[in-house]
Parts: sequence; C-alpha cells; structure tokens
Amino acid sequence: MRPELTLKEAPSKGGPDPGAGGKTSYAFRGRLDQLAAFGAPVALILGLALTGGGFDVSSRHVAGLAVWFVVVGLLVFGATARTTVGRPLYWACGLIGGLAILSALSSLWSGSVELSVIEADRVLVYLGFFLAAFLIAQTTERRQRFGEGLAIAITLVCLLGLGSRLLPHVFELEDALGVGPRLRYPLGYWNANGAVCGIAIAMLLWSSRRAGWIALRWISVALMPAVLLCLYFTYSRGGVLSLLVAAGILMILSRERLWLLATAAIALLATLPAVLAVQSRGALADNLPAPEITDQGLTVLAILLGGIAVSLLLFAGLRRLESRAGRLTGRAVTMSQNPTLLKRLAIVASVVAIGLAIAVGGRAWDQFSSSDIQFPKDPQAHFGELSGAGRHDFWRVALKGLGEEPLLGHGAGTYEFTWEQHRSIDMPVHDAHSLYLEAFDELGVVGGLLVLVLVGALLWFGFAAWRAAAGNERELCAVLFAAMVAFAIGAAFDWFWEIAAMGAIFFLAAGVVVSVRCAQLAKERPASRVDGRRFGLALGGLAAAWITAVALVGPLLVDREIKASQSAAAEGDISSAISHAETARSIEPWAASPYVQLGLLAELQGNFPNAAARLTQAIEREDRNWQLYYLRARVRGESGDAAAAEADLERARQLNPRAPELQVTE
Repeated sequence: MRPELTLKEAPSKGGPDPGAGGKTSYAFRGRLDQLAAFGAPVALILGLALTGGGFDVSSRHVAGLAVWFVVVGLLVFGATARTTVGRPLYWACGLIGGLAILSALSSLWSGSVELSVIEADRVLVYLGFFLAAFLIAQTTERRQRFGEGLAIAITLVCLLGLGSRLLPHVFELEDALGVGPRLRYPLGYWNANGAVCGIAIAMLLWSSRRAGWIALRWISVALMPAVLLCLYFTYSRGGVLSLLVAAGILMILSRERLWLLATAAIALLATLPAVLAVQSRGALADNLPAPEITDQGLTVLAILLGGIAVSLLLFAGLRRLESRAGRLTGRAVTMSQNPTLLKRLAIVASVVAIGLAIAVGGRAWDQFSSSDIQFPKDPQAHFGELSGAGRHDFWRVALKGLGEEPLLGHGAGTYEFTWEQHRSIDMPVHDAHSLYLEAFDELGVVGGLLVLVLVGALLWFGFAAWRAAAGNERELCAVLFAAMVAFAIGAAFDWFWEIAAMGAIFFLAAGVVVSVRCAQLAKERPASRVDGRRFGLALGGLAAAWITAVALVGPLLVDREIKASQSAAAEGDISSAISHAETARSIEPWAASPYVQLGLLAELQGNFPNAAARLTQAIEREDRNWQLYYLRARVRGESGDAAAAEADLERARQLNPRAPELQVTE
C-alpha cells in the first residue's frame, strides 16, 4: 500500500514550491524590517531638524505623538513576541518615567504650572524615542541597520547646515544671511550644530569600517570632509569637544583604532584646503549679505569636492595597504592593540593633561568666569578662546536657586525666573546651559540626583553592552556609547537637553544598547520567565502611550490656538482672536498663556478692567513671571489705578531687578 504524501512532500500543481515561496516571503520581510530599522532614525532626526531641532512645543509634540504611535503599532502587531526584556529596560524606563512624574508633580509647587507640565511632556517624548529604538533593535541585523540609519540621519543634518552656508541662493532661508558668522541652521543653535557634527564624524568613522553595504563605507569617507567643514562654520568649541570625545572614545574602544585614526587623518587633510579657502573669503566666513557670497560659496564647494576626491583616493590606498597585510603593517596593528602599551600611553596622556591643567588652570578660569561675553571679530579666533560666554553666571544662579529650595526645587521649566531674579549680566536666558545644574535648581536635590542616575545608568548599560559584545556588535556598541558620552558631556555645558533632535540621538542610541544588554543577560535566566515579562512590557507600553498621548495633545493644541489667536489679532480680526484664546483656555485652564493672550486682547479693545482681571488669572498660574506684573501695571495705569500699577512694578522689579523696562530714571 502506497503511503500518503505529507503536505511538505506533496508536489505543487503549477507555481513555485511552497517551501521556496515561504523562504522568499521570509527574506522579503527581513529586508523590509531592516529597511524600516534604517529609515526610522532618519525620518525622526531629519524631521526634527527641518523644524528647527524640536525646541518648539509643536514640532516636538508632533514628533512625540508620531513616535508613540509607532510604539503602539509595534506592541499591537506582536513586536513583544520577539522582544528580549530585562533589568536594564526596567531601570531605564523607570528612571525616565520617574523624571517625567517628578516634573509633572512639581507643578504643584512650581512658579509656572504650564512650564512644568511642558517639561514633563518633554521627558515623555524622550521615553517614546527610547522605547521605539528598543523595540525596533531586537535582532543583530536590525541593530546594524539602525546604527547605519542613525549615522546617515546625523550626517544629513550637517549637510543641511553646510548647504545653507555654501549655497544660500538654493536654500533661501529667512534670516540666514547677516545674522552672525556662526552657523545656526538647521537646529537653530550653532553649538548644537557643532556637537552633531562631532558625533557625526564618529558615526561615519564607524560606518567606513563596519557598514553592511560596501558602498556606504565609501560614502561615509566622502562625507567626512563636508561634515568637518560644517563644524568649522559653527565656530563652536563645544563642537570640537564633541568631536574629540566621540571619536576619541570610539578609537579607545575599537580594536580597529589604527585604521580609524588613519581615516580621520585623511578626512582632516582633505578638509584643510576648503577651510583655508573660507578664511580668505570674508563674506562667506562672516556670513555677510554681500553679492559675492554666492560665488565664494561655489568656489569653496568646488575646493571641497576636490578634497573629497583626494580623500577617496587616499582611502583606497589605505584599504590596499590593509589588504596586503605587510610585516610593518602587521606590527603597527599589533602595537595598536597591545593593552600594556595602551595603558602606558593613557598614563602619559593623563600626566600631560594634569600638567597643563596646573600650568594654565588659573588663567583659564579667569577667562572662563569673565563677564565679557562678546564674540570675537575674527570668528575663527573663537576656537582658541577660554571664555565661558556667561556660563559662570548661569551656573552660579542655578546653585543660588538650589540654595533657596534645596529639596524639590522651584519647579520644572522655571530656571528662567531664577535667572531673571539673581543674574549679574544683561542677557536673556531660558536655560542654565547645564542639564545637571538646571535639574538641581528646578527639582532640587531629589531631581538633580535622579537626572545624574538616569544619565549614568544609560551610559553604564552602553559600556556593559560593549564589554560583553563581540565582532560587529561590539563595534556598534562602541560608537553608540561614544555618541551617548558626547551628548552627556555636552549637556553639562549647554542646553542640548531642550533640543529634541539632540535628545533623540542620545535616547535612540540608548534604546539600542539597552536592547543589546538585555539580549546578553537573557542567556543567563530561565526561558520560562520571558513570556510574562513580554506581556508586562506590552501592557505597560500601551498604558504609557495612552497617558503620553493625553499629556502631549493638550499643550500642542494650546500652542496652536495661541498662535492662531496672535495671527488673527495681527490681521485685525479681534473676535476670532478671542475665540481661539478662549478655546486654548478651555483646553488647559491651568495654563497662563491663554489668560495672557485674553488680557492683551482686552487691552487692545480698551477694556482695561477686564485686561487686568485676565492678567491676574495668569499671575495666579505663573506667579514668578515678572512680565505678567509689568503688563498688569501697564493696564492698571491706563485705567487710572496708579497705586496698584506702582505695586505691580515694584513686584516686577523684585523678580527682575535688571530689566531695562523697570529701571527708574531721575
């Protein structure tokens, strides 16, 4: 009796073999997954960059909602079935979520409920970035593609900035020319652009060696001179520091440090002619609105392209030298990987660094703490300056605020009020130019320590992932850890935390290294515990997504309604302006900005009692804002209540003694 054929053995009646078709479908899904992993960081970071870096509430909240929608999609469509969870994930989510909760709770004692809620929303946006990266980067192939996408995304930001300077007639940006030599586009802040350039160089060095697509390795080498020239146009010392930190850590952690160093040297050599060409073209170097700037930009672009061609030729020679593996080359590689030699070099470098600190430390501190905050006439001279550009006073005021409210601070997002009350220089500032000191001022010792533990924990997970990894994954963890350290150090000296595009770099990289670390630890625990943890991740993620969506939509709608009200008032449509402001008030009755807008509209109509009443409601919600007292004094004065107006002016002077509008003239 002939046995029956199983389904697997049965021949197909026309068409492809089912097994082959299944393999084709599986391969297609794999390529699609990798393409999505590559495109996700590109879409997010480039989208934020094109909207000014994500500093604005609207652009940041739209990006946050989009990313949380991706998180929900991944959870609903079964991403958790292939997700490896562990303690690093719980710690990371707990610390980020804890910071968001503390920021939101600080609205109970904050000088501005609205600003504290917005800061809590910022942290929730970053939690979405982290979770999205973690869920996407669940296989070795997707992590690799995600890393390549992150490198390309950061590099595209740099190319946008360079293009705006070399090709102003193509980009035609509003307020691009004549606003100073330092490159502001696309992130809106030259130091942020410089820091991104520094991180981009490290990412490109990694991809020049480890990109899965061979052509991408050559493209990475070709892009490095362009990124370095973009860094030069920022005239940013922070950008140089970011470059040294990110590229330096990558070379320390990578076993390919010799070839990485050689590739970096090639990129620097190829960029030098373009930099010298910029220095001899004043209109381009100073970003002047002069007719010759277009020709100068095109000339420098041509020189840069020549340098790129030379870099590719030198890189080809470097690869040939590596492939031939001669005796001298082998000895050099062996020496570059010798741990004893590396330790000795590290000791020598430490001694030299300590000696330099002792020799120039006093003079450096004098320059750093100087009240002179003027940018030099020669922009390239800024690279050699040691001035803190006001940071000494920014940090002094933050510590002053900590002394006033040491336990829980003044409330998230309210540093600007502390600055206006205690500053010693006339400079408008919203942030302390230090994530950590600002956290101590706004959230006290509790919040300051929480931020330090959060950043430190994520860095530790990255280092631990690198230490336990091998091969390509080890190199990927090295460059992601380097990018994270560069951000963490930069955030100690600047307001990078508030720029969502830069926060995205840190939290996307953190999501990947935490996924690697969870996978490493999963080998040490019983498989039977995995399903329960995955269910908890799905349930917790969906709950967090729902809470975040509610939290982000409110400020987003209020921001848009206020802007619509301002536009309508500018066009003379007061009734529409009032309607938009009332809508904003109904969405967030605790926010001060709708009441301020209603007060200004009432003043515009000549209804001064109503204007004063609306501004009083705004002050009840933001009682440390001197501008609100100043506005109420104005409308009270217009209504004839001189005594009340003078009382408001006196309160405004207490909150901002150096405000020019409040100075008493004899």
